[in-house]
Amino acid sequence: MKIFIDFDDTIFNTKKFKHDLISIFLKHGVTLSDFENSYYAFQKPNKTKGLHYDPRAQIRALKKNNRGDGKKLEEEISVFLSKLETYVFGDVLKFLQMFPRRNLFILSYGHDVFQRKKIKGAGISGLVRRVFVNGNNKIELVMYLARKYAFSPKEDIILIDDRSEQLSRTKKTQQRVKTFHICRKEGRYSDLVCLEKDYSVKNLKEAARIIKKEKMQ
Repeated sequence: MKIFIDFDDTIFNTKKFKHDLISIFLKHGVTLSDFENSYYAFQKPNKTKGLHYDPRAQIRALKKNNRGDGKKLEEEISVFLSKLETYVFGDVLKFLQMFPRRNLFILSYGHDVFQRKKIKGAGISGLVRRVFVNGNNKIELVMYLARKYAFSPKEDIILIDDRSEQLSRTKKTQQRVKTFHICRKEGRYSDLVCLEKDYSVKNLKEAARIIKKEKMQ
């Protein structure tokens, strides 16, 4: 069995993280209006959808307009990103420890450097085989890895994600993959409906219960 787990809002309380990140900007002379107006000053556009957020690019944009103390912002955000264990949901570590490390993968979407800093700061990189920060189509990566690592045709592949479009795309193209729509009350997209999935769960504890009950292997 191979398990692919989304990071933001599945493993990580991104809503609270963003709230606390904004507080740092406000602390160093950036108004909420300035923060919101510069939030989309990203480095690189994604090829298929939207733009990637990067606080370093945002700070540079603010500095150009003399907004906030750029040096202090960079210093405090660097420290902030190094210790993010408190944003990991309480059921995550127990879930990851239930399965062999070689069978666990984290999939994330966003700015490569920023996302990897978040995942490293969360302190869970060592509990999974690999961390991938990819584009907008996670199932393509999952199936690429299935070929690269020669997953057995009889082996279950599981994708746990909070984004309905990722799961819908998966069910349309790869019926083999068992999809779990996780809908945490703390998640940013908890109000969105996912019609195409195999299971709906509120947390990873429920996901683990189903995996055991269905005897996935």
